[in-house]
Order: sequence, then C-alpha cells, then structure tokens
Amino acid sequence: MMRRFLGCFALAVLVAACDSPIDTDPTASIDADVALTTARGIELAMNGAYRQLQSGSLYGRQEQAFNDMYADNLNFTGTFTGDREVSLRAITPSNGEVGGMWSALYVGVNRANLILDALPTVSDLSDAQKAQYRGEALFLRGLYYSLLVKYYGGVPLVDKPHKGFDESMFAARSTQTETYAFIIKDLEESVTLLGAARSHGRATQGAANALLARVYLEDGKYTQARDKATLVINNTTYRLTTTFREIFTLKNNTESIFELQFTVLNSNSLAFWFFPTPLGRLGFAPSPSLYDAFELGDTRRAASIKDTLNTRIGFKYYRIAQGDDNVPVLRLAEQHLIRAEANARLNAPPATVHADINIVRKRAGLGDLDLAVTTQQAMLDAVLQERRVELAFEGHRFADLRRHGKAQTVLGIAANKLLWPIPLYETDVNKNLVQNPGY
Repeated sequence: MMRRFLGCFALAVLVAACDSPIDTDPTASIDADVALTTARGIELAMNGAYRQLQSGSLYGRQEQAFNDMYADNLNFTGTFTGDREVSLRAITPSNGEVGGMWSALYVGVNRANLILDALPTVSDLSDAQKAQYRGEALFLRGLYYSLLVKYYGGVPLVDKPHKGFDESMFAARSTQTETYAFIIKDLEESVTLLGAARSHGRATQGAANALLARVYLEDGKYTQARDKATLVINNTTYRLTTTFREIFTLKNNTESIFELQFTVLNSNSLAFWFFPTPLGRLGFAPSPSLYDAFELGDTRRAASIKDTLNTRIGFKYYRIAQGDDNVPVLRLAEQHLIRAEANARLNAPPATVHADINIVRKRAGLGDLDLAVTTQQAMLDAVLQERRVELAFEGHRFADLRRHGKAQTVLGIAANKLLWPIPLYETDVNKNLVQNPGY
C-alpha cells in the first residue's frame, strides 16, 4: 500500500513469483488485467498469495525468530544490526528487518485482494471453484492482518487491490478493535466457503476455525475462542502426533492444521540461522531461561534444543542442507492450550482447564498438572508456562507475555514497547499514518 513496495503490487511480479521454477508457461509477462481473467491466472495468483507467507521477512525466518528474541526465548548471537535491535527491545522506525515484515505483510494482503476483486468476472471457473478460491483468499488476508495487528496494533485496513499509484494508498490507521473485527469477518466467511478435507499447504475449514480461535483469544473474546478451538479439537481429521519430535520430522503429520510447504527449490533459511558454522550462521540461540523452563523428563527440550559441546542451538528446524523444513503455522496442541486459557478466563472448573493442559503434557512425557493449581491466576500461569515450552521458536512468546500482562515485568520494558514502530519510510510518505507512541 505504500511507496516502498508499489512495484510488488503489479500482478506481473506476483505471477512471476508464484510460477514453479520448472514451469515453462510464460506467465511472467502477462498483463495484470489479463492474468486474472482466467482460471489459470487465478490459480497462479493464489499460489503467489500463499508463497508470500514463505518470505524470509515472515515464516521463512523472522516470524519465528523475532517474536521469541524480542521476548525471553532466544538470545541474539549474530551480527545484523536490525536483529540486534529486536533482541535489545530497542527497535527504531528505520529498522530494515522490521520494516521488511510490514512490507511483506501488505504485499500478501494485496495479493489476496487482487484475487477477491477478480473472481466474480472469471468466466471459466464454476461457482464452487470461485467459492473455494474466495475462502482461501479471505483466510490468507485474515492471517496477514493477524500478524500485522500482533506487531503494530491497529493498522490501515485495505480491502481493494492496488494496481498503481493513487490517493487511496494513503490510508489512515484503523483502531485495534476495528482491525480485529475486520480479521474475524474475513475468517468467519472463509469457514463457510472452505472444504473440510485436508489439503497440504492450503486453507481448509479446520485452518480457518483454528486461526479464529487464536484471533478470538487475542481479542479477548474467550467464549468464541473456546468454541472455535473445540470445533477443531473435536474434528477427527486432526490428532496429536505420538511424539513431540514427529511434528517437525514428519511433514504434514496428523497434528498439522495449516503447514507451509518448503522444498529444495523453494527453501527457507531457518536451520541456517539456528545452526552454527560451518553450515549455519547462528544468528540466535535458545536462552538459558528457556532451557531451564523445561521440567525434568520433558521430551520437548531435547526435541527443541540441541545441547552441543560448545553451544545450545534451536533444533526444531534442522534440514540445513536443503532448507526444506516445513513450517507449522497452526497445529492441534495450540488449540488445546487456547481452550485451556479461554476456559480459565471464563472461570471454568479447574478440572476442565487441567484436561487440555494434561493432554499436551502427556505427549511430552510429563505427569498431570498439580491438582493444587485451582485459582484462575495459577491456571493462567500454567497455560503460559505450557505454551512457552510447547511452542518455542514458533512465533508466539512475546504475544503470549503481552496477553497475560507479564511482558513489561518479565522483559523489563516500558508500555510503549508492547507494540513495534511503524516503518519510517511509511510515515514519511503517508502523513495520515500516525506512529505508535514512544517512537
């Protein structure tokens, strides 16, 4: 939506990005208005909308690393100035890495908008196909905006595609409440359009419900979060893997609800950044406090952290030679913990809250939660602890601390650091875009 990534909004760029490396169909040169008038053009555009999630600024590196490094799960061990600012919780508006996240997210939003805008006029798609594509585009737009609101709070809400430069690109920010409402509206509609069957790397009804459970929890709508998580948990399509490590060694496993598909030809740099030389760069490493947070006998520690002779490394993403670790964006264990937290906040009986926590603990080789954990605060603390060790390096820790009201105390930060700065290049160009306080 802003100057830095205007060129990315041209569909010719979008189509070029989403073609397979071995695809000989010369779609990279198709004009935007032509490309989205055919079923083939929509297919390619949809591939590009998914592919944007795999950017190094998003789930290809920074979504997993920055959320945990801004919190207390990862320490900075690299050399990049932008990464260092994140680790120090001293992000400046000119930080290129954080600015890249904003840009990448709005490119994803625009790719979804292009599809939504074009679908009604595509004659060689059936109504059922149009409904499926609309559901996928709404899911993706909801996911992109769920990341924007997580980092920046209320943001400009754009529901029409940008194909060139015009005044509509200088939108003002919406409130955080309005942003969540926009996301929820997209996702609730997508639930009615998407199929229930598994589809590796694609949005499904289960994925939309799972993302809604997460968004409702963040938005403080605990009854809705509980109910959406229950829908996913009761869906026999999904079940926890036998061991925790299988989540990462078995691609598209039984626990996976929405998983990004990486290959040798479409790789990520996660293992490279977590592993040391000579193969990796070791830009960030597990913090001692995270290592110590695992209980004795918790199999998740060895599955998440490799304790080598010289250093400890994050081990969830490990395919360093090919860079083809898949990335689980939504998985079943998180839904159990969402329901546990929602029930605790709704003052459900302790046994109800314990049940979901214990399901996750049992898979990790641990006994049930102490029966003495019965107060609301004690149960919320138990959920937060379980989320820390279950979801480490998956992009949740800072948002969890903030939602539980513990970020300022645990991290020693001022209230304004609970949101990140909007990139300077955006506020310089768009005078309607008000910076977050304190930046």
